[in-house]
Parts: sequence; structure tokens; C-alpha cells
Amino acid sequence: MKKLKIYLDTSVVSACFDAEKPLRYRISQKWFKNDLSAFEPFVSTLTLQEIENTPDKKLVRKMMRLLDSHAITALPMQEEIISLAALYRKIIIPNEINDSLHIAIASHYGTDAIVSWNFKHIVNLKTINAIHAINQRYGYKFLEIVTVESLGGDKYAGI
Repeated sequence: MKKLKIYLDTSVVSACFDAEKPLRYRISQKWFKNDLSAFEPFVSTLTLQEIENTPDKKLVRKMMRLLDSHAITALPMQEEIISLAALYRKIIIPNEINDSLHIAIASHYGTDAIVSWNFKHIVNLKTINAIHAINQRYGYKFLEIVTVESLGGDKYAGI
């Protein structure tokens, strides 16, 4: 069976090292270790840039090692992505440049889902409905917008 293509935004990678949010931390770490291999995961050059901009350079190295250890491909930015992100901002998330770019990257490359812990701007019904409507109108593949829990991580919530 073909693996589902998933796009991981920066919040998923950083959650593996954020002990201040213990539930997300535990779920994310266990999911990366036990479940990620069931998918074809991607990040983007934007994700790498956001990681590199982290002030704690030890944390930067840890996040980059995590991505390298799972051989996660980084998708490049393209002009069409920037235009699509601008459309998302015009209609749904006006001030969220990077969040709109993450969603546009996932849409542009035809991934099956974007995985995020960002409930404020990405994983919420208002954004999800708007993204689905825009993608349908402009001929992009249907994009699931989910958390790690939706991809098997829910089993780690009670551990």
C-alpha cells in the first residue's frame, strides 16, 4: 500500500523538544519514534529556516538531527506557493505569513495532509473550511489538516 504523503510544519518538529507542553512533547516524541515510518514525511525549506532562526543553537542541532535521522525531504519554495499563500492570507489568515506558506507548500506539492500543533492559525475549523474551499476552487488536491494525534499519536496521550 502506498504511504500517505504528509507535510510537517515546524510546530511538530519543535514539539519533540518542548517539555513545557508535556502532553504534546510525549505524543510527538513517541509518534516520531514509532509511527512516522508509516508515512512519507516532508518539511520545507521554510521549516528549515524557522528551525535555524531558533535562538538556542543546541536545540537547532537537535531538531536538525531529528529530521536527518528520519531522512525527511525538504520541499523548496516556488513562486506559485507564494501566490497561493497570499490568497490564503487574503481570505482567512491575514497576518500569518509563515503559516499561510506552510499550508500553501503542502497544497502545492499535493501532500495528503499538513500536520501541525498550531490550533490558532492552522488546525481549526474556520481555517480548514476556508482552505478546502480555496483549494477546490483553484484546482488543488483536498488537503487534510490534522495533528499528530490524528495519525496514530492518540495512543500515546494516556501513557
